[in-house]
Amino acid sequence: MACEKDDEFPADLAGFGYEFKDGMLNNIKTGEPFVFVVREDDQTYNQKHYEALGEVITEEVYKLLESECNLKRSPIPVDASKNEPSTFIFLSEDALENADRLLILIHGSGVVRAGQWARRLIINESLDWGTQIPFIKEAQKLGYGILVMNTNDNSCTTKGSHKRQKIKGSSSPEEHARYVWKKFVHKAKAKHIALIAHSYGGCVTTELFREEKKDFVKRVFAVAMTDSVHYISKPDAFKALVKVSCNWVSSSQPLDTPLSNMRGDIARVSSGVNVHEKTSYASMNSVFKFLEERYNAVTKGGSKHAEEESGGGACSQEESLDRKMSIGSDCCGIDDENKAKVADAGDHQMSDSETEGDQVEKKEEDKDNDTLERAMSIGNEGAVADEADGKEDKESKEKKMDE
Repeated sequence: MACEKDDEFPADLAGFGYEFKDGMLNNIKTGEPFVFVVREDDQTYNQKHYEALGEVITEEVYKLLESECNLKRSPIPVDASKNEPSTFIFLSEDALENADRLLILIHGSGVVRAGQWARRLIINESLDWGTQIPFIKEAQKLGYGILVMNTNDNSCTTKGSHKRQKIKGSSSPEEHARYVWKKFVHKAKAKHIALIAHSYGGCVTTELFREEKKDFVKRVFAVAMTDSVHYISKPDAFKALVKVSCNWVSSSQPLDTPLSNMRGDIARVSSGVNVHEKTSYASMNSVFKFLEERYNAVTKGGSKHAEEESGGGACSQEESLDRKMSIGSDCCGIDDENKAKVADAGDHQMSDSETEGDQVEKKEEDKDNDTLERAMSIGNEGAVADEADGKEDKESKEKKMDE
């Protein structure tokens, strides 16, 4: 059953007076970009208006996944009754039947939903920067089936009820991913699976590896992460994941520059940008080059395991720091109490004194980097300042840690 929505604000984008034109959000009447301030001196209302617009944009992105990418919604749980809380993922028509390749996309935490990397970028930049659509289209050109997860849709209120109810099979990002793997990925015929995961999606991926290790190792040939906030407390248990993975992180270094990382962790290279939520689109071409190199090595080299030992692309050049790591439980990810601190940009727009879109953007960037830094600090044994990054301007608040 679809979740009930707040009817205080318009139900569609046109009702807010906006439209997407050439991939950018513009005012229908003036052609101007998004303006946060609707009512002067009423920050609370402006914030609520922004959040309501964000919800409408989520629906717009869903529609674009269907109209531009030819994806279809598939319900979660798969057997949901009419009155049961539910959500959905997106699949291409060949997602389960494509015997060769399947690409799985996993967004970060917070307000984003299926098809989004960062709501703020969709509103203030463009659909290319903020959504997964460019990735999906490129993957389709290369012959991939597509599966788009919706890991943040975990609860909702249903008709006649004001109490939020957990969605079966999707009560948390990790449960959502496990459920989707068991109900869909297990059934998919693809011999070769690739994953692209942003931010907290990296934690979801490491949990998937731990829970579905046999199938994961057998079929996943590449994992591309963008500024993942995972940490690996027991490297030996994740060697197979590390061998097929690369993490494009926020950095002022040129794109694909190898960066230092914890020994035994996933290789890190620069995304070429300092802003956390921009790392996905900024590194897209490099991500697909990485995927293609690994795919070609696996399918044309004759031995996946031999290729894994050799690495590939920019991530074969990474440097490791010989530092001790604490040996804890055999798991990856951020402690439960810190998960909320890794919210992707989009929850708040500006302080009371800020009135323009560029100021809005700066506050969100600072907020997001601050929350990521706090979340990362839970395991100080995993914090490694990169020598080059240490020289950068403090104002960028770039994360200088190994996850």
